[in-house]
Amino acid sequence: MAQRNAYATEIPEFPNEVNLTQAIGLIPKIAPYSTEQALKDRLRIHDPVIRVFALAALLKQKYRFDQNVLTVALHVARRSAFLRQILISELIGQFRFDLVEKVIEMQEKVGQKGPDLRAALMTSELKNDYETQVKLHEALYIETGNILHIDKAAELARERLPWKIGAQHIVRMIFMQDERSLEPSVISLLQCLDREGAKKEFISLFPIIQKLETCQVARAYCYSMRLFWSEKYRECLDFLEKSNALEATKDKSPLLSNIAATCYEKLGQYEDSARWYQIQNEAQKDERFQPEAFLSGVKERAAIEIPRPIPDAHDRYFIMTGFPRSGTTLLENALSAHPRIATCEETSSLIGSFAPAFLAPLESDPERKKIMLRLAYHQSLYYQNINRFVKKDDAEAIIDKTPIISANIKYMEKIFPNKRYIFSIRHPYDVVLSNLKQVYSQNSAMSAFNDVKSACVLYNAVMSDWFEVFPSETDRVCYVKYDDLVENFKFEMERVLKFLSVDWTDEVLNFVEHSQKRAVRTPSYKNVRKGLTIGVQTSWQNFDFLFDSDCRSLLDPWVERFEY
Repeated sequence: MAQRNAYATEIPEFPNEVNLTQAIGLIPKIAPYSTEQALKDRLRIHDPVIRVFALAALLKQKYRFDQNVLTVALHVARRSAFLRQILISELIGQFRFDLVEKVIEMQEKVGQKGPDLRAALMTSELKNDYETQVKLHEALYIETGNILHIDKAAELARERLPWKIGAQHIVRMIFMQDERSLEPSVISLLQCLDREGAKKEFISLFPIIQKLETCQVARAYCYSMRLFWSEKYRECLDFLEKSNALEATKDKSPLLSNIAATCYEKLGQYEDSARWYQIQNEAQKDERFQPEAFLSGVKERAAIEIPRPIPDAHDRYFIMTGFPRSGTTLLENALSAHPRIATCEETSSLIGSFAPAFLAPLESDPERKKIMLRLAYHQSLYYQNINRFVKKDDAEAIIDKTPIISANIKYMEKIFPNKRYIFSIRHPYDVVLSNLKQVYSQNSAMSAFNDVKSACVLYNAVMSDWFEVFPSETDRVCYVKYDDLVENFKFEMERVLKFLSVDWTDEVLNFVEHSQKRAVRTPSYKNVRKGLTIGVQTSWQNFDFLFDSDCRSLLDPWVERFEY
């Protein structure tokens, strides 16, 4: 009876709690989770997601809860319908009918939260509230036990949240992996820290990751970056080669090949650097995506014939474009720091809505033949999606920053006849080279940057279409040369703000501080966060040998036009 009374009172917290930062240090002790002790160790982490996972896994392995574990289970069960459900069988098996009653009382008192959580998730998805989405996915995991919610939470945290927030959720994912799937989650955490420039935190993980026998690539990544950041480029290369890490991964992942290529570039060994950049690009290729398909889609949209352009009254909406790696990230971060400007970064609003606009069933166009109606519908879908990313209600200018959207200028003239653009320009050779160096998630457009010739073809195609539409100076386009922006920043920013009809504020000069509060969305953020002190970044002359006569014939006319 005494035992029953003890459990009738408030269930105490489990002792020896640690926070998630400290929990990282437990990784070597608890991975893989297949052992009973590894799962028990997870219960020391004061986090409901990890505790629900560990308790469910223990029950799945037919572990009979001892008193300490049972105490934790009853405490966590107050928050988890999933755990309450699976805990009942365990308690009945132990003849703990007093606790069965306790769990049933919890269920009756709390009820089902799932429907409310899902409704809230739908709303947060519509509003692009990523931090809330992550929390709701984790709450839904606690409620339902569906591991897919944790996968989604970690993905959103990695891609959409600042690292100091996002890393916490990726760590949760690590504690829910077995030895076969542990390494990708560990690498994901390291990449999150790497891209955000969190070197101290990245390096602090090395002693931990060094002990993970199943994470050899992660160990190589961690150690090589320590050497790279110490400017020990030769030592870094020696390690990657002698450890066989490069050879083992070169056909599977671009991760270490990119480090090797960058090291060779730092050492001035440009031909070796180019060779490893090409190996990196071969590794990231995806045969599903071809640059020809992207250009084909561009031409198809451009060829649509209409009697007149679709009216567009959205005067406050601008598009920032040019070509990837032309300085748009620097400019966008500076404009985003302005309190009266809302920037929307690479939302896929235009191309993503093209197919739905032309394929969706409409009562007024059941046979999908009314082209003007479809174009108007596409315009409407574009602005609806852009507005999901606008977080400043009093914005005087709303900017869609999508560099590659410039390829569609002939189509955009049909649905945005009055649209005004900010167009970034950088030396064409530097633009092509910079794209060749990047590790990109693959799609049809980005696949062009896996090869120097296809990158030059795409660049020439985009510029040719753009300047066919705008052959001379126009009040609809504000051209910004990357070199001028870096070397004469305030003057160029004043000119852009005047184009946007927005008053000057010194806050745009503090773009570095502002950018550090944002989630990294493109590879350019690393340099943006260094500010203007790094100067104009150019390296194409070191790789001049990459550009054959065909490439030069495509790029040289633009070099001349842009007066480089």
